Amino acid sequence: MKIVSMEPTPSPYSMKVNLNKHLEDGQSFEYKLTDDLVEAPQYVRDLFDIEGIKGLFRVVDFITIERDPRVEWESILPRVTEAIGSVAQADDLFSQAISTHSEDSYAGIKVTIQMIRNIPTQVKLEEGQIEKRFALPERLMQAAMEAASASSDYLGERKWVEQSPRYGDIDEIGDKIVQELSATYSEERLKQLLDLALDSETESIEIPRKKVTLDMLKLPNWRDRFALLAQMPEPTKDDYALLDKALEDENSSVRRLATAYLGMIEEKESLPYLYKALQDRSVNVRRTAGDCLSDLGYKEAIPEMIKTLKDKSRIVRWRAAMFLYEVGDKTAIPALEEALKDSEFEVRMQAKMALSRIESGQKGKGSIWQQMEDALKKD
Repeated sequence: MKIVSMEPTPSPYSMKVNLNKHLEDGQSFEYKLTDDLVEAPQYVRDLFDIEGIKGLFRVVDFITIERDPRVEWESILPRVTEAIGSVAQADDLFSQAISTHSEDSYAGIKVTIQMIRNIPTQVKLEEGQIEKRFALPERLMQAAMEAASASSDYLGERKWVEQSPRYGDIDEIGDKIVQELSATYSEERLKQLLDLALDSETESIEIPRKKVTLDMLKLPNWRDRFALLAQMPEPTKDDYALLDKALEDENSSVRRLATAYLGMIEEKESLPYLYKALQDRSVNVRRTAGDCLSDLGYKEAIPEMIKTLKDKSRIVRWRAAMFLYEVGDKTAIPALEEALKDSEFEVRMQAKMALSRIESGQKGKGSIWQQMEDALKKD
């Protein structure tokens, strides 16, 4: 078994390593550093001997390697190549690039909210190996406790619900999410949820969502505007004017939510609005716009993502290079060649991967998650 190539994933903490050997149909294996590896294949044990590797997922014809955020890829990947072997010479991008550091994170901060009968109880944020929890206002906690009293299986009904990632300082993000939840769950909404929770024998309760109009976005308090958007029905093409207005809101939480909604409308008509979000003053909004464009995967966005390679935030430049790896074409070559001079290792790596794919004539395969889904469907 040898390495054929390596590919980035949406997380800078994981790398896809393509192999020249397939597993049998339907097989997959997952290993963690803390597992008992006595009966694991030799190559798995060899990989875990490499400092910085904390997890492996083997499926079809590739391995996804998860690294410790404190150990950089340029010290890990050459040893991976040594451990498994390669059909070609290792690219010096992995062995010679010098990593630099700054305050923000490529992968973002993982956000999960604990819920009981549709009422939030606490917020959990994870950044690498750091985990922080944030308490919610007293009125939310009291409502959650009262709702829990109606459950015959509190531990079974309590669940963690993952949200889209955020970017920036973990404490600031935690405080902002608490504010957003406080705004979303007004006294009126809490009362409705609590009434339903106490009257229902199961956790399957939900308040009907309300249509939001342009006039409603004129409310002076951002919390009221955010709450309206958070409780609107699933967005459609009919909501473009509303979401465009929300992109101009003075509050970044409102603008980020509007951007995420635009990504949910799987139509090319969403593109101009997402391009607008790419120019936002908030890095969270710009990165969310990049994520949405990647999920949509429209080649028409290539020119805008080429421009985004010059963004002042490294996490936005990284997302732009990732998009061009996924769907870019020859028009992106000059900009990607320039991006090889970027100050950040991960940005240079993504740009190099994109250039290699485009110059070889290989067709873009879409995001890593799309590739995994397609591979599992075929096998």
